[in-house]
Amino acid sequence: MSNLKKNIIFSCVGLGFVLVFGALSHFFYEWSGYNEIVGFLFPANESTWEHLKLSIFPTFIFFIFGSFFMKSPNYIFAMFITLLTPIILIPLVFYGYTAISGSSILVVDIITFLISVSIAWLFCFLILQQKKLNKWFNIIGIIGILIILVCYLTFTINPPQIFLFKDPITGGYGLKS
Repeated sequence: MSNLKKNIIFSCVGLGFVLVFGALSHFFYEWSGYNEIVGFLFPANESTWEHLKLSIFPTFIFFIFGSFFMKSPNYIFAMFITLLTPIILIPLVFYGYTAISGSSILVVDIITFLISVSIAWLFCFLILQQKKLNKWFNIIGIIGILIILVCYLTFTINPPQIFLFKDPITGGYGLKS
């Protein structure tokens, strides 16, 4: 199978996995009876930060399992960019449109998730299609992935008391909201 075909399949399956698993994961914490372990991995409240988990954990899981099948010199950097893109786009779009509209609109939030994740997987495909990138890209990727994971774990346990982490429904932060 050609690299082009493998990269298309990998990116499309990854996109589908993250969209479906991510959307379902919105409910895992509630379905688990508010189990803290589940809340550690999946959204535990309605804050913007917790909603980023809809893309972070599924993307991370897909890339871990995908590493058994995909061999690309740019795999680590592709993973980093695929993780990072929704982390940047979702808050930018959400806070941008709510600043104009004055409130959040569920349909726009869902479309923002769909488009942000789709753009992330398009970037993944484009990076995988490149000839071997300079080693610094993978070094940046490793550092970036580690920073994302540390933030993901730290801010779930001990979220900063700022707007990004505040549950707009309860006014609380993190698992305890």
